[in-house]
Amino acid sequence: IFENIKHQFQSKALGQNVILNCDTPLPDMDAVVITDEIKLTQVLSNLVGNALKFTKKGHVGFGYLLKNELLELYVEDTGIGIAPEMHEEIFKRFRQVEVNPNRQFGGSGLGLSISKAYVELLGSNLVLRSKPGIGSMFRFTIPYKKAGKTDESNKPPFKEIRSEYNNFRTILVAEDEDLNFKLLVVLLSKIGLTIIRAVNGLEAVEICESGQPVDLVLMDIKMPVMDGYEATRIIKKLRPGLPVIAQTAYSTDEDKAKAFDCGCSDFISKPFRKEILIAKISEHLASCP
Repeated sequence: IFENIKHQFQSKALGQNVILNCDTPLPDMDAVVITDEIKLTQVLSNLVGNALKFTKKGHVGFGYLLKNELLELYVEDTGIGIAPEMHEEIFKRFRQVEVNPNRQFGGSGLGLSISKAYVELLGSNLVLRSKPGIGSMFRFTIPYKKAGKTDESNKPPFKEIRSEYNNFRTILVAEDEDLNFKLLVVLLSKIGLTIIRAVNGLEAVEICESGQPVDLVLMDIKMPVMDGYEATRIIKKLRPGLPVIAQTAYSTDEDKAKAFDCGCSDFISKPFRKEILIAKISEHLASCP
C-alpha cells in the first residue's frame, strides 16, 4: 500500500519541487497485516494528497512506527499549517483551512471528514498536530495483527486454471490507459483467452451491441466519454447474462456498492494480484454457458 501511494504521488511532488519520503521500517515478511485494505488506502491517499496540496516547499513524509502491538501511521508536511482554532473544524464536512473567498487551494472539504470516519471504523482516532507556517502531522493506529502464511496447498497452479473453454472465450477489456491495458495483457497472456479492447465506455457498449463475441467484460470505472458505471448499465440491458467485472484503483465501499448497483458481477481493485484476477475471470467464465 505504501509503495503504491508513493508511486501515485511521486510525479506531483517532483512537479512541485517537494521531497516525498516514505518510511516503512518492517521487513516485507513482517509487513503483511490483517486490516481493511480499502479504507486504509483511502485514508492514506487523502492525507498524502492534502499534504502535497498545502505544501509549496520542503517535504511530505509518510510511514509507520511499530509501537508494541500497534502500528502508528503518520503523514507529515512542512506546509502552511493549521491554526489551533481550526483543528476541530477541518474534520467537519465541507470545512477547509481557507475560509476567505479568494482561496488558493481547491477541494470539496470532504477528504478529512471521510478519513476521520474511516479511521474510527478501523478502531482508532485521527490525531492532528499542526502550527501555522511550520507544517502538520496526522497520525492514527491500527492493530499490528500479522497475517499468517497463506495455505497454497489448495490453490490450483496456473496451468490447472486453463480449461477447454479458454481458446474459445473472449474478454473485452475497457481501459483508457495504455500501460494498464498492456499490464492486463501480460497478466492474462498465459491462459489462452482472446482479448479485445475498448478505450472508453461508449466504445465498450458499441462492441457489445455490434454482435462481436464477448464472454466477459473487464470494465474500468473511470474512463473518458462514458464512465464504467453508465457503460455497465447499458451493457446489462443489452446482454443481461454477460459478466462484467469492475476494476478501479483506491476504491471506497461506496464505489464498490455503486458498481454492483449498476449490474457488475464482481469487483477488483488495482493494482491487481494475478492470482485473484485469474480466479475471478475463471469463476465467471465457468458459470457462463
